[in-house]
Amino acid sequence: MVCVRQRTAGDGTPVVALTDAEVSRVVEAVAALAPESVAISLLFSYADPADERRLAAALGDRLGVPVTRSSQLLPEFREYERASTCALDAAVAPVMRRYLSGLRRRLPDATVTVPTSAGGVPPLAAVAAAPVHTRLSGPAAGVVAAAAAARAAGFPDALAFDMGGTSTDVCLIRDGRPEIATEATIAGLPFRVPAVAVDTVGAGGGSVAEVDAGGALRVGPRSAGALPGPACYGLGGTAPTVTDAHAALGHLPDGRALGSGVGGPRLDRAAAETALAALAGFDDPAAAAEGVLTVVRATMARALRRVGTERGVDPAGLVLVAYGGAGPLHAAALAAELGCTAAVVPPAPGVLSALGLLLAPPRAEVSRTVMATWPRDGEPPDLDAVFAELEAEARGRLPGADVERLADCRYAGQSHELRLPLSDDRPVPALLDAAHDEAYGYAMPDETVEVVTLRVVAEAAPLLDGPPSRWDHGEAAPERRRRVGIGGRTRDARVVDRAALGPGDVVEGPALVEQPDTTTLLGRGDRAEVDAAGNLVVTVR
Repeated sequence: MVCVRQRTAGDGTPVVALTDAEVSRVVEAVAALAPESVAISLLFSYADPADERRLAAALGDRLGVPVTRSSQLLPEFREYERASTCALDAAVAPVMRRYLSGLRRRLPDATVTVPTSAGGVPPLAAVAAAPVHTRLSGPAAGVVAAAAAARAAGFPDALAFDMGGTSTDVCLIRDGRPEIATEATIAGLPFRVPAVAVDTVGAGGGSVAEVDAGGALRVGPRSAGALPGPACYGLGGTAPTVTDAHAALGHLPDGRALGSGVGGPRLDRAAAETALAALAGFDDPAAAAEGVLTVVRATMARALRRVGTERGVDPAGLVLVAYGGAGPLHAAALAAELGCTAAVVPPAPGVLSALGLLLAPPRAEVSRTVMATWPRDGEPPDLDAVFAELEAEARGRLPGADVERLADCRYAGQSHELRLPLSDDRPVPALLDAAHDEAYGYAMPDETVEVVTLRVVAEAAPLLDGPPSRWDHGEAAPERRRRVGIGGRTRDARVVDRAALGPGDVVEGPALVEQPDTTTLLGRGDRAEVDAAGNLVVTVR
């Protein structure tokens, strides 16, 4: 790290001027480190970015490497978070820029989009300029598609539940839109960029089950990975996993091919049972498998409650949108445990995040800290000039887009803000009172309001305006029956191919609905109906 002799006050006035000699000294000191990229973060640079611009220009000319300037990346207060975000961006900038430039060379005529953590798809140049915005791109795209699936099924409020091989991502969806947070951490470092408010836990199909020294069964966060993977893959894995539990209980068919290659590995139920039999404290592999599913579902239910009921949201008004390769196996059980209205399984849950790339709108967000007071009585602050500048910048990044004004606000004396859309005619204090009451269960209508940061979000039309309702699930296999373990009992269950189902068709549990990318498990009393959009809408007992 190289320190700079310079200081700007909070209102943007200079305290210690940045001299040409100091610029030269800093450039030489940084050059001696031979960096791949540089992060510049000066105190209060959001109020006056001139000194950061001088340093960035000099460093860029001298070194020819990516330079991240905090006053451009994040022109907001809180210097530690701003500096950390700037450093994280600089850390990934060389790799991302090489990758994106190579992708553009190989696909010169293609439309290349990369989602951001906030669920939008900005121009490729904007991604290369600020790659820190892509940290949660995969989960964000999935949540965008989950919101679209919930809307298509007639439910504006939902819980997105994405269970893959190593982890589970969950997020609250309100009024058809994912919740957005403006701060998070990665490896203990804070970063402040808009991102879908995803909560992640180490619970996936490959999560390993083990009995600890105290005799308690634990599942995850350690994962068997793809190689060797769960024991039932037959690729050398011996540790019992969540997927092995499903295989041992008959939720996954013995001998089913893994992947599309002829002669490749097939699911081995006996290997799963052998791995589960090694877990101490269980009478047989089936009991161990039920224990594994109980524990992993408890972990996922806690994550879902953190983004739902612990935020004061009644689960009776939510549906659970289950996706990822493993999500539908747990959808009905989790919806019942949480008290959700229903569970929605989209037509292609295993590739929903990919679909989210087509449903995500082109998006750009710009911000600036203003630290203005909005009194309860008296004239509000004049914010139009700043908003006009932000709107011009946002439209410059995304020509022809619609723009929305937002503000991060708080009561005087508070240290954290709430993000408020300024989309109606109510004054900011009334908007903050309503948002604070919804978030925390009370408002402070006598307190002065501080407008901390102004934001403008620009959005254009996505490539798709809704999820497709027609999917090719292949040729339908005949309906059959299989003995499976559900809820501690062995039951005779229907096995239905999803390709055989159309709008209006109903499947009553106990049953398994199989398709190439996932399996939906229905317990006794569960009822799944195919809606007009091709979703399985599961009403739980």
